[in-house]
Amino acid sequence: MKAALLASALVLFSSACVAQAAPSSPTNGIVTIAFNTAVLQTNEAQRELSSLQTKFAPRQAHLEALNGEIEALQKQAATDPTKVNSINAKEKQLQREGEDFRTESQTASEQTFQAVAQKVYAFLQEFSSQHGYTAVIERGSDASPVVWYAAANLDITKTVVDAYNARAATSNTAIPNAPSPRQGARQQNKQ
Repeated sequence: MKAALLASALVLFSSACVAQAAPSSPTNGIVTIAFNTAVLQTNEAQRELSSLQTKFAPRQAHLEALNGEIEALQKQAATDPTKVNSINAKEKQLQREGEDFRTESQTASEQTFQAVAQKVYAFLQEFSSQHGYTAVIERGSDASPVVWYAAANLDITKTVVDAYNARAATSNTAIPNAPSPRQGARQQNKQ
């Protein structure tokens, strides 16, 4: 009698638990993304950074030429000590112009990255919502991971980059259908 009562209580309890769990079943769950990698892999970021390289190439060439002049003067200074003042002036000029170049190119690169990152972030919010992800967690880089372990099939970095590029190419506001994290990982592993 006690066994039958216990068995019926367990059946009732387990059916109540199942009935409560059904409405809150998760959708696609938690996924990860290497956000900085995703931003840098977009066609837009590649195009913008290439444009910056083209913009700063003449200054880079000028600095390399100035460095060449200094090296030539240093060779001449071995036989003509009057070249030392000229070398010092050119070295100061190279240092000053080099620092300006590094500062300006780094600032321009950071601004470009931030502009694209804001767009990718907004896209990621919309993409994640439409694909039913419960949470998107920054994966980090291999050098300094934020997530110490996550199965490869949870990484949506490539899927997001491909979807962002597809949307940018068509200038359409609709987000392309994306595979579930498992399918995205299989596609990524095939490449």
